[in-house]
Order: sequence, then structure tokens, then C-alpha cells
Amino acid sequence: MATHLYFDLTDTLRLAEHAVAAAEHAPTFTEREDGTPCPGALEWVHDHGVYLMSSGLPRLTDPSRPDANLIVYAHGWNPDTDGHRHTADLGDDFVEHLHLTEATPTPLIDTLRAAHAAGYRWLHLAVNADTYEMRVARTRHHD
Repeated sequence: MATHLYFDLTDTLRLAEHAVAAAEHAPTFTEREDGTPCPGALEWVHDHGVYLMSSGLPRLTDPSRPDANLIVYAHGWNPDTDGHRHTADLGDDFVEHLHLTEATPTPLIDTLRAAHAAGYRWLHLAVNADTYEMRVARTRHHD
């Protein structure tokens, strides 16, 4: 059974717009090793909770915590308000880049913009132990 993560679409789009507007980006480990530039991404992080942040440099700072990156927690996955959760589907701590401008088949940034304009409220990741699917949703169904 999949783990379902829902990220507020308005807040997620703010991170995405920062990433695509940035001239520089924090690369993934593989991009750094291969010497390939990061084209701009949402960084999907699992460490102290599950959240997204922009790969853009300089980092987008949190107005309420100027020394920290602005992040968007998955609904129910903020350990400060929801407690610590664990699921085997997510495994150990990681950072996964969700590239925004690659055409597969539509760039993610275009999907996010169109979904937000059409009234969608969530970026939904359905995660299994070795795969994930990404889509937009109007409501949360798997809480």
C-alpha cells in the first residue's frame, strides 16, 4: 500500500517559481559527481519530517526564521506539530530532486501553474518502496 503525501499547492508553487527564476541551483549528488548543472527543482526531503524546498540559490529564506530555508511540509508530516511519523515506503533520510523544466511529457512547472490557476489545492505524491507517482489534486483522499 502506498504512502500518500500532500503538499499545499499555493506554497509549493511559491517554491517552484523561486527555483525556476534562480540563476544557480543546488545540484543533486549525482549532478555534482557528473558535473551536470541542476536545471531547477523542488527538493523533496525526508529527514526532520517530509517537506519540499527550492533548489534555487541563494536559498529562499523563511520570513519567520531568517536563518532557515523556506519549506513546505507534507500535510501531517511536520514533526513539530504532527509528531514523528515513519513508513517503510519512505525508507531512510533522502533528498530527491523534482526537476521543474524537463519535458516529461509536460514540464512540472507548467503543470503546477495550470493546476493552481484551475483551483487545484495539492501536489500529491503516492510513494511505494521503490517508486513514486506525482499528480495534482483538488482534495486529499488518503489521510
